[in-house]
Amino acid sequence: MQHETYSGSYNPTLLTGLARREATREAAFFVPYLQSGMHVLDCGCGSGGISLDLAALVPEGSVTGIDVEAGQLELGRAEARKRGLDNVRFEPGSVYKLPYPDATFDAVLAHAVLYHLGRPSDALEEMKRVLRPGGIIGLRDADIDGDVYHPGDPLLARFWNLAEQVTHAAGGDLRLGRRHRQLLREEGFTEIEASASYDSFGTPESAAGYAHFWADIFLPQHRETILAQSWAAVAELEAMAEALRAWGRHPDAFYARCRCEAVARSG
Repeated sequence: MQHETYSGSYNPTLLTGLARREATREAAFFVPYLQSGMHVLDCGCGSGGISLDLAALVPEGSVTGIDVEAGQLELGRAEARKRGLDNVRFEPGSVYKLPYPDATFDAVLAHAVLYHLGRPSDALEEMKRVLRPGGIIGLRDADIDGDVYHPGDPLLARFWNLAEQVTHAAGGDLRLGRRHRQLLREEGFTEIEASASYDSFGTPESAAGYAHFWADIFLPQHRETILAQSWAAVAELEAMAEALRAWGRHPDAFYARCRCEAVARSG
């Protein structure tokens, strides 16, 4: 079994971006199923951007955000205090062993979680355990084959292949999103509905920020592994990084990341 690590890193620049996630955008497919008094679990909540929005949507219920990286959770707690939200809490925890009794929650969200896992079915089994009968689960994950970007460059194409190698070596699967319905059905969920949407980077600022993450955070973080595995040479890494930066400066730069989604009920 591969050892799992979060290939995206916990760099402060990335965490700032994750904190800006919104339930009405990143979890739009899940929000219509929520009711005011529900108790919701947000798996892999990070710094809590989505969890905080969910808490505002269930004012008579509660939201619990969990993440294996406990250092992020205080960011969510601080923002909850700032917003005056007292129905949300942030706790350390793993989706492989959720620290809650059976049938605790009415709804569970896992946004951009399963595709980083080597054992997604085990995680789904655990999420189902803590769901009440008839409870809602929501999944959103990447599928790299649906991504589009412009302008193209052979070095960029080479880089995206390399990024997939790195993610796979960390235990992830950048094509997991398309298998949501299969995974949910195999775990006994019912009323499964799948959809898709995109995260887009189509302004000068967002394109430059996206390029900065890959060139100046992702590549340096994984440089030693890439070189040790002979996936690329030093000169090639430098050329790919510069191609990413150049793309980010291009006036026509656009990237859209495919996100597959699914909702289902616990049987």
